[in-house]
Amino acid sequence: MTIQMSSQERESDEYDAELSVNLTGFGRFNIKVLILCGLIYMNTGFSISSVGLVMPSAACDFNLTTVDKGRISAVPMLGMFFGGYLWGCFADLRGRKKGLSVALFSHFLFEIISSVVPNYWGYLCLKFLSGFSISGQGVILFSYLGEFQPTKMREKILCWLEMAWSLGLIALPLTGWAIIPLNISFVSDNFFFQSWNLFVAICSLPSLFIGLWLCSFPETPKYLMQAGEDAKWAQVLERMYKENTGKSYAEYLEKVSKSGVDSLNERLLNAKSLAVKTEKLSKTNESMVISRIYKQSIALFKPPYLARTSIVCTTMFCLGSSYYALMLWFPELFKRFGDFEVKYPGESTSVCRISKYSTETNETVAIVNECPTHIQTEVYIHTLILGAACVPLSLILPLFINKLGYKFYLIVSSFIASAVTVGLFFAVSSTQNLILSCIFEAFSSVGMSIVLCMAVDLYPTHLRAMATALCGAFGRVGALIGNSLFGYLIDNYCITLILIIAAQLLACSVLGIFIPLEKKNKNVDTSTEKISTP
Repeated sequence: MTIQMSSQERESDEYDAELSVNLTGFGRFNIKVLILCGLIYMNTGFSISSVGLVMPSAACDFNLTTVDKGRISAVPMLGMFFGGYLWGCFADLRGRKKGLSVALFSHFLFEIISSVVPNYWGYLCLKFLSGFSISGQGVILFSYLGEFQPTKMREKILCWLEMAWSLGLIALPLTGWAIIPLNISFVSDNFFFQSWNLFVAICSLPSLFIGLWLCSFPETPKYLMQAGEDAKWAQVLERMYKENTGKSYAEYLEKVSKSGVDSLNERLLNAKSLAVKTEKLSKTNESMVISRIYKQSIALFKPPYLARTSIVCTTMFCLGSSYYALMLWFPELFKRFGDFEVKYPGESTSVCRISKYSTETNETVAIVNECPTHIQTEVYIHTLILGAACVPLSLILPLFINKLGYKFYLIVSSFIASAVTVGLFFAVSSTQNLILSCIFEAFSSVGMSIVLCMAVDLYPTHLRAMATALCGAFGRVGALIGNSLFGYLIDNYCITLILIIAAQLLACSVLGIFIPLEKKNKNVDTSTEKISTP
């Protein structure tokens, strides 16, 4: 509904919405939503990271230089930048579920088409659209998952998404290892289809299947309440309560009446009659949509949200620039180490030295017109280890988040990732590089997830998806710049590149101290009105 509400009315609605969810308890329904959102986040990490495995394999077919490879990894980030905030606006105005559905199905469509496009620039355009679509998954799912969870469980449940991201990073090299080395080749004058094309096509399928499963889930109760769709809101609460407790809706209403919150009790009892009125109003106020987007966007940059918006967006920019700059290029770095060690067995080297060696080798290859057609097995193994290294921290994060808090994890993880980046200067073998890469991947990915989890707690329902999307958009800008810098600097300005990444991560650690995140009471009594609100 697009009716304007006062800040006091919004606070009252926010309180009632929080209480209504808490009273449904925690059980089977919440776990199902967690699994769904975990699969979406796993698909996000899988799809974004798949670019790193495609680059070495597609280099021959597209005749790619290092700068060309940089474009392939950067263009999806450009699409994610343009898409992120628009998806957030869409989710706040039309619903979290609808936003996720459109994002999943459109991502499948663009990826499946990109798998058969034989032209480099056509492939780039589709990767831009794919990035645009996948950004919707990343920024909306945190709001979708968080708005179904009771207060005392929200932080822990949101943090479990980090495990899903880690599983996506593990599934990626296993899938690539099974498909890319296959002897599949169909080549004509205007078309080719290699094993890496099949890999891209298979990577698109999870979006389709997850999108179909999402159709069986409801919109979040908090969004429906804010939108004035009271009948649907009551139906979702009924479904949640029945699946979580096995009890009837009448018992839920009795529980609400005992809470002592008359406004919530009255609204639930009159849900059907109120819904008819508000649905008619929403249809006659479409002209107010643009005005609402503008006002909600401006609200993010006004007190009391200005300071937190500035800090979390800057933090996300630095994390995105550092994380994606290295993560998408790790397979390429592993390949370069492998090429060097095959030619010079037993000789020590470093990241910067293999980059110079790669430049010289590329020039020689261009002269003799040869092109390697296979990725060394070690590249898949190293990428698999990289994903597996994230699992321990992904388990620790939700287990101790209530005791240590978001800020602790953000500050510590960013500092360690910065120190490890500096450590790349001192790595003299592929094994040492792998160890440092694993530590970097584990701690920097935690930092990215923590910032998005924070956004759910830092903003109220009517601003939450938009704020998360804005935060994600700044992360994509950072990713775009980081990828471009890596492509242009790694061969000739390696030392400068590593110092930039380390400095950005250190800045994230410092900024984490100033994020205005209040510690909330997690011991919520869901049988009374004494309940904390976000």
